Amino acid sequence: MLLTCPNCETIFRVDSQSIGEDGRTVRCSVCSHVWFALPPKSVDKTGKARQSDANLWKMLRVPLALLVALGLLVAGAINQRLHVTAYLPGLIPAFDLAGLTIRPDISRLEVIDVQAEYGGDTLRLRGALKNNGGLRTHAASLLVTISADDGRLLNEHVITPDDRLIEAGESTPFFAQLMVEQSEETTITVVPIGSRIFE
Repeated sequence: MLLTCPNCETIFRVDSQSIGEDGRTVRCSVCSHVWFALPPKSVDKTGKARQSDANLWKMLRVPLALLVALGLLVAGAINQRLHVTAYLPGLIPAFDLAGLTIRPDISRLEVIDVQAEYGGDTLRLRGALKNNGGLRTHAASLLVTISADDGRLLNEHVITPDDRLIEAGESTPFFAQLMVEQSEETTITVVPIGSRIFE
């Protein structure tokens, strides 16, 4: 076998039996450096171990990559659950079961075209809820408040629009009939509220 001094890089021809199976401490006759020399079989075992580690890494690389990708997908779905459930409403119970409620993004919703007609003590209220966002979204419930000119609350009621989902840039109509006390002047406000969405 050949031994190379790690200090001066001198190469020596040595009988492998003199090194033994477990290796042996040797001294360089040129620079007097001392090191532990291993027989060729031990080097092969180390090389095989390294190759085995490399093969194990190659085998685990794909499952680990899939696990990381799945983790990122789940984290993204949780973070964007409002948009995910707008396109896949069937997932609302799964998020609800995990304690992650779904509430509409009322900052992107606008009440438009409100019309009120009185008939005796009944108020017929109609209008639309518009999605000003760039993606489909959940329609929010609407809080209707009717106040007298002196500030008295005549009626307050929560209504729901006709559709549960609103496409980007589109609107969904709403209609309600409410009983109200007769008053000379009334103020009607309709605002979206971020109440919890159920499937």
